Amino acid sequence: MNVRFYIERRKDGDGKLMVRERPVFMRASFRGQRVMIGTGMRVDFHGWDPERQRVRSTFPGAHAANAWLDVHVETAELTWKALSGSREGPDPVRFRDVFLELRPRFSRGFFDVFFLFLESGVSRWSASTYRKVRTIYNHLRAMEEETGIRLTFQQMNGSFLERFQTFCRKKGYSPATIRNEVGILVWFLNWATEQGYNIHREYRKFYSMLEPAGSPSGEVLSLRWEELMKILHYQSGNRKTDRIRDIFCFMCFTGIRFSELRNLKKQDVGEDAVIVRRSKGQSRRLPLTRYSREIYRCYEHRYYMDNTAFPAMSVITVNKYLKRIAMEAGLNRKVKPVKAGETDVPLHERITAGIAVNTFIAHALALDIPMEVISGFTGVRHDSRVRRMKEELGKKEIARFDSR
Repeated sequence: MNVRFYIERRKDGDGKLMVRERPVFMRASFRGQRVMIGTGMRVDFHGWDPERQRVRSTFPGAHAANAWLDVHVETAELTWKALSGSREGPDPVRFRDVFLELRPRFSRGFFDVFFLFLESGVSRWSASTYRKVRTIYNHLRAMEEETGIRLTFQQMNGSFLERFQTFCRKKGYSPATIRNEVGILVWFLNWATEQGYNIHREYRKFYSMLEPAGSPSGEVLSLRWEELMKILHYQSGNRKTDRIRDIFCFMCFTGIRFSELRNLKKQDVGEDAVIVRRSKGQSRRLPLTRYSREIYRCYEHRYYMDNTAFPAMSVITVNKYLKRIAMEAGLNRKVKPVKAGETDVPLHERITAGIAVNTFIAHALALDIPMEVISGFTGVRHDSRVRRMKEELGKKEIARFDSR
């Protein structure tokens, strides 16, 4: 099968060639037969390149117009593949019918459709859901700018997923966070497919291609006491770095999650406890230790936007600086890598804000604090993580017999 594009050549009543907004047609040729299909696109005669069969790059809207013609080529190939496997085989009538059924709706590009998806959810989604979708939109934009690779629906395949995971790892994302981001992306792609903007389906295999959310060894990564002390006493001389150090250590000493810490208000932090407020009026009380109390004293009388207890930071920024802090503080203990089959890596390469809660749980267990109490402090809905860490701690204690 061969696909070509032509601009209409027609003369007016005076015999002059009409040059304004001429329609563009696609011609598919196969087995000695031809079928002409209108693309629905119009372009001035001087804006058409007959050799390339595309709109000239200097013509307004050329990028979107040529992308639309590329979609026609992709749709024609899918049509040919579908008809070639049928009993009747391809003919002009069947080709046209199947092509028009498969052809997606016209759009200017991947991000234009994504923006339509955002607009469709403004009145239906919660504020937090909208922020999550907007975040993945921004991440994909940043990825396109950093890599220089233009994103299209056709590129939503295994190669893209590998590049996206690499991009997220460099930003300090955990496998669980990457899985959540991919979940939102798949949600958008399903919507785009249902709305007729996308005809490519390989993205439906994304979940099977993802790394497992947990670490490959099954261990729950946390800091040892001496490692936590190294970070606590680390001095950089840089205000932003020191703030991130304080935020991380505060989470380690209280068991509060990063998402909860970002929403803490001044009035939520008392002399002896922190009140973590949740939706539907629910809350939990976290006692302050001397370590967490001392950290907060540096922020108690400072004002931040929206009266938050700590300065606003994104998780990307925190994870980025945290890795640098851990490296300079000498956290070089070898731990299991994120990806199974690879060699062990230094702890500073895997440290993230999420490790703070694990660190709190690990040291609370070491102090024989009951699991149900720890689960209540951390807000963990199920105590499976606490139970796993207790089992690991027990194995390490039993292993001490070997040193006798």
